[in-house]
Amino acid sequence: MNKLLNVLSISFLSLIVLISTVDIKAQDSSKSSALIEEVVTTARKKEENQQVVPISISTVSSKQIEVLKIRDLTEIASIPNVSLDEVGTANHVPNFQIRGLGHNSSIASIESPVAMINDGVYIGNGIVTDGFDIDSIQVLRGPQGTVMGKNSIGGAVLVNSKNPGDEWESKLRLAYDGFGSPGGMSSYVQFATGGPITDKLKVRGVVHINDNEGWHKNMFNDSNHGAIESTMFRGTVVYDPSETLNINLKITSQETDGDGPAAQCFSLTATDPKCYGLVQDRNSFDLSIDEQGYLEDSGDSMVLKVEKDIDFGDGMITYLYGDNSYEMDSMGDIDGTMMFIFHAPQKLTDDSSSHEFRYSGSFEKFDILLGYMTHERDLTFQEMRILPLTLGGTEWNGGGDLHTETSAFFATVEIPLSEQLTMDLGVRNTEEDKTVSVASLSAGVSNLATGGPSNIYFLGSRDPKTIQSPAQASCQIFSGGCLRDFVDSDSWSSTSPRIGLTYIDDNDTTYYAYRAVGYRSGGYNMRNTAILALTPQKGPGPYDQEEVTTTEIGIKKSLENGRVNFAYFSSELTDMQRTLNEAGPAGPVQYIKNTGDASMSGVELDVVYMLMDDLVFNLNIGTLNAKYDEVTYDITGDGVINNDELDLALPRAADLTYSVGLSKDFNLGNWSANGRVSYSYRDEVAYDDANIGIIGEQRILDMGVDFYSPSEKMSVGVYGKNMNDYVKHGNISPVSWGSFAPLMTGKVVGIELVYDF
Repeated sequence: MNKLLNVLSISFLSLIVLISTVDIKAQDSSKSSALIEEVVTTARKKEENQQVVPISISTVSSKQIEVLKIRDLTEIASIPNVSLDEVGTANHVPNFQIRGLGHNSSIASIESPVAMINDGVYIGNGIVTDGFDIDSIQVLRGPQGTVMGKNSIGGAVLVNSKNPGDEWESKLRLAYDGFGSPGGMSSYVQFATGGPITDKLKVRGVVHINDNEGWHKNMFNDSNHGAIESTMFRGTVVYDPSETLNINLKITSQETDGDGPAAQCFSLTATDPKCYGLVQDRNSFDLSIDEQGYLEDSGDSMVLKVEKDIDFGDGMITYLYGDNSYEMDSMGDIDGTMMFIFHAPQKLTDDSSSHEFRYSGSFEKFDILLGYMTHERDLTFQEMRILPLTLGGTEWNGGGDLHTETSAFFATVEIPLSEQLTMDLGVRNTEEDKTVSVASLSAGVSNLATGGPSNIYFLGSRDPKTIQSPAQASCQIFSGGCLRDFVDSDSWSSTSPRIGLTYIDDNDTTYYAYRAVGYRSGGYNMRNTAILALTPQKGPGPYDQEEVTTTEIGIKKSLENGRVNFAYFSSELTDMQRTLNEAGPAGPVQYIKNTGDASMSGVELDVVYMLMDDLVFNLNIGTLNAKYDEVTYDITGDGVINNDELDLALPRAADLTYSVGLSKDFNLGNWSANGRVSYSYRDEVAYDDANIGIIGEQRILDMGVDFYSPSEKMSVGVYGKNMNDYVKHGNISPVSWGSFAPLMTGKVVGIELVYDF
């Protein structure tokens, strides 16, 4: 209750301060109105007002992205019961969580409960993309799968890039931020242009360049840390050969060259070596690492969408093809200290392709959506762990190959029961096959004394600091080498039903309720550190599917000057998949087990209201009650399963999240302007299942003001993010010497120039 009162107090005081201190005239065109504009979503594979869609959904439009200066998905903090974080082990690797369900590690072979969908195509765990030239970002909470190509139990994040319009238009954005940071500055150059070439052909091109000198300061050598140089190119071609046929082709290419993780180390238990004497305050941005590390990655994608209108059911046939390839080569200082304790080079390639066919039609007594998809993925991964001479002087190698084939049929039928009441019935059937060849990091450890085959090599006279990449490894995963001690294949199948009711009254109010079942794929852990002969239960797997059954009841009310949305949900999880973290002699030990059953419930409130013609207030609140109902695995590692496990907090399940904000329009001479302030809060959460690593609570204050020329072709903005400089970690993993806790950036202050022509 005290936290809720805190929310209301902050919003009330902010409102009073803003109104009482600014003497301004109302402007004719409102930027704040972008926050209450009608939101169009494609969550059900058709364009419709978000307020009539019978699920809990939050959409950020292109105008809102521009006004709020959203650079990437991680900066969206105003969605209840949602955190779009990076894991911190390497740039761009997401750790998204919705309603307490998320991908709680950087192991690439694990399927995330939160699906990333880019321009309609499932891209697996995905990467954290930039926010330039994006038409909308849609966050769907709850099980998805009966209307889209991939099943996901927690929800989905849909990122839709812009298409060329009916008139030629161009936009140039220049930004420079990092003022007051302990490290260097960051610059952005972004350009988009496009429009019609002929009556039937349109094109659009996008360029994004970011040169970040590194926000952090490494006290080990007084250098900037966190540098990133990234480029992105995207081209779109839209061809309409006839009134009933549309062809849309998007090609994207991006590259990144930057530093390794900004790793902190601090003590988590009374018995660890306390980072070998390094003293760091976990509530500071203290950084002292002897290895800068690096990240080099590149990604290419192609999306082809063909839509054909047909007479049958006044319907449409859609074909969607996606092809994605991603490569990463990185090096990280995992010990987070000024000593060489544990450094980890890694490399991976991840290629996937998918085909999706859909038919949607409307008949006299029902509307129907039918779909079939296939998805194929090839993942190759090599990880090294380099231990110095003081810790044995060894090189550990692990990883392997994973091939996945998935096919699914999905269908949804909407049946009007009256003019205002509609029932929807959905079903999804999924078949999945996985084949894996794993080289455990510990494979052949018993052969070290005899010189037999092993993935562990003594460094001898080699300087461990010179080993920077798996290309220098003594065995090569990518050429088929290293000792493969686990080879297996398995298959999983599932059927996911959904039933829902939607009632829309005459007062712009939507009432809905549904019950849906979803499944998270079973699979394998390719980061295996277990010695299979001694602890086979901690091996690569396979682990079983995770099942969730969700009931949700909601109300969506459209007002003349805003909207109010409320949802209550309750989820029952069976055979929960958990990534368990333990401290081991060669760094973190991670293994995946089905640990038991759990339940989650909560409420979500979303309010946007225009208090005056030029003043908009928004408030979002999410509560979550997550707990184990039954535990079937010794999570604490004390040898018994008892109430100690049942009392554990579920990882990354924040009890309370909220955000509150104000947006104000005014005139400054013949220029118009928009000022805004927002405050976001998230409770502290456990990162690991044993609750040893705790990520602290988040209190983020953002603000900014933009000035628009009389023609509105040019704007100049000043913005501040995380103005209270709150410390945020991507993860806090227990290790034998303390913790691996990569830091995210703190306060960012910047300026921006935008020119439309």
